[in-house]
Amino acid sequence: MKIELPVENGEKIYLQLYYKLKEMIENGEIKGKIFSIRELAKNLGVSISTVVKAYEQLEKNGYIYLRGGSGAYVKYNREKKFYLEDHMENEIFRYGYFSSEYRIDFSTASPNADFFPVEELKKAINYILDRDGGKALLYENPQGYLELRKTIKKELKADGIDVEIKDIQIMSGAQQGIDILSKILIYPGDIVVTEDPAYKGAVISFKNNGAKVERVAMKKDGLDLKELEDILKRDKIKFIYTAATFHNPTGISISEKKRVELLDLAEKYNFYIIEDDCSSDIYFDEKKIRSIKSYDKNDRVIYIKSYSKVFMPGFRLGFMVAPEKIANSVLAGKYSSDISNSGLNQRVFQYFLENGIWNEHIEKSRKEFHKKQKYMYHRLKKIENIKINKPKGGMCFWIELPKEITGEAVYMKLAKRGVGILPGVVFSEKSYNYIRLSFAQCNEKEIDEGIEILEKVIDELR
Repeated sequence: MKIELPVENGEKIYLQLYYKLKEMIENGEIKGKIFSIRELAKNLGVSISTVVKAYEQLEKNGYIYLRGGSGAYVKYNREKKFYLEDHMENEIFRYGYFSSEYRIDFSTASPNADFFPVEELKKAINYILDRDGGKALLYENPQGYLELRKTIKKELKADGIDVEIKDIQIMSGAQQGIDILSKILIYPGDIVVTEDPAYKGAVISFKNNGAKVERVAMKKDGLDLKELEDILKRDKIKFIYTAATFHNPTGISISEKKRVELLDLAEKYNFYIIEDDCSSDIYFDEKKIRSIKSYDKNDRVIYIKSYSKVFMPGFRLGFMVAPEKIANSVLAGKYSSDISNSGLNQRVFQYFLENGIWNEHIEKSRKEFHKKQKYMYHRLKKIENIKINKPKGGMCFWIELPKEITGEAVYMKLAKRGVGILPGVVFSEKSYNYIRLSFAQCNEKEIDEGIEILEKVIDELR
């Protein structure tokens, strides 16, 4: 079988080979035993070490397994669902997050597929196709389906955010919004600030567009504003990126006092705040936490909300509220990115919002995840020498291990036993002795077994 690599794009050869073989495996073009290392190196005219590196990445990410003396074999599981936004890391996903060997998945912060409102989705699709016919399948307005934006405006108003329909831009989830903002706002050498730890996908996007990224430590009530102001006094920054509510990965929410103070700093030092809201709907107290945007009187906040975490990640749906000064640039960036989101998906989601199905699903999700959180917390408390933060919402725990134990070591040992987690270094180099556990995918039996294995692994490493 002939393989061609687009060497002219400047990407490392082993990565090009990795992506090409990965694509062929996913498409079913390669099955069973795959090319020997020597054979492939000779056919492509590359070094043996290049092929070895590509095969190592395929093995780490669950696409092949190497059998000593016999060769490499495909083990890709077509049914495994990947949520890439949880696992961004440098050039390629360094850890084996995609392993089809995970019996118990504490790594994915998205609900199990059984939890999605599939029957309601079927009814909604049929209704939309009967009502709109072929219109639902055409290219949609790049800014988004008008009726969806009208409905989102009403939802935002209920959350204390008063904006115009023209200010709302539909996106394919939070990551697309972050990427577009990176392209239109950042010039090489600009300084942007993130929390420490922070969502890796955002950090990579900022750096790829030439930004210098400064990190600000997290306190129990959110980012350290004194540390932030020290940076502001020293340097002019373009913006700060924050997951202000049920922060990924720590679960911490910025206090109301700090939200107001952060807005004051933005006005004083003339910078934007990018507020990434993907978890605020999953709250376990009686009242939802107000967004920073709801306090914003001077158009300092660029608000991004993703529906993908809780509602069918494959829908890839979210929106951005952008200040008027950059709204046209955001629209142009969206158009150059993918023209528009699926018109059918937007109409279906508008139907869900308008008919209360979304709110029912969120209410059900809150109850289910709160129950799981309490159950996992009870089990984790039995493990000695770890520190656990119990968030008031979200779907994860951020766990501090003893100083002598690295999150990577725990990750590796758990992976071999079929349990998936995220090591802290995915979010920050300083978080070497942290791990993130999500309870979104698991039932109580899996939580029992997974935490028991985690406890044994920590004991072994100690």
